Amino acid sequence: MKNMHSRTLETFYDTHALQYFDETVGVDMTEYYNRFLKYIPLPARIIDIGAGSGRDIKYFKGKGYEVEGIDASVELCKIATEYTGIEVLCQRVQDWIPTKKYDGIWANASLVHLYKKHFEELVLRIDRVFTKEGVFFFSLKSGIKTGFDERGRYFTNYLEQDVIKVIEEQKT
Repeated sequence: MKNMHSRTLETFYDTHALQYFDETVGVDMTEYYNRFLKYIPLPARIIDIGAGSGRDIKYFKGKGYEVEGIDASVELCKIATEYTGIEVLCQRVQDWIPTKKYDGIWANASLVHLYKKHFEELVLRIDRVFTKEGVFFFSLKSGIKTGFDERGRYFTNYLEQDVIKVIEEQKT
C-alpha cells in the first residue's frame, strides 16, 4: 500500500499540475511576503519547500533574493522550473538533505501534507540549515479532518498547541 504522501502526489498534484498552476499562480501573497521578508535583508538565500507553481520563487527572485525550491511533484517541478527560470528540485521534504545555509525557509501550504512525525522531524533539524538570523515561514490548516479531501489530497490537522510544543522542544 502506498503512503499518503505518494498517493496525494499521484492522485492530485502530478495528475492536475497545470490546473493547480492556474489556480495558484495568481494568488496575491503580498501580505505574507512582506511579513516574511522584513526579517530577511538582502543579500540573502531563501528556499521554498513545496514550491508548487513557482509563484513564490518568482516573487522572491524578482526582489533580488537568491532562491531555490523543492517540491515532491515531478510535474509541478517541471512547470515551476519553466515558470521561474530556476531549477526546482524534485524531492520530498522528508528526504531533503540541504547542502547550504539559508536566511529564509518558506513553506506555504506544503507541510500540511506531511504526517505529524515528518513535520516534527523537519522542525527539529531546521536550525542546522539556517544562517545566524534564519527565518522559517510556514502555514498549516487547523480545524480540518486529517485524511483525504474531495480532490484526493491528504491533509494533516494541526492544533496550535501541538505546533507550539514541537517548536518549544526544538529549542531545548
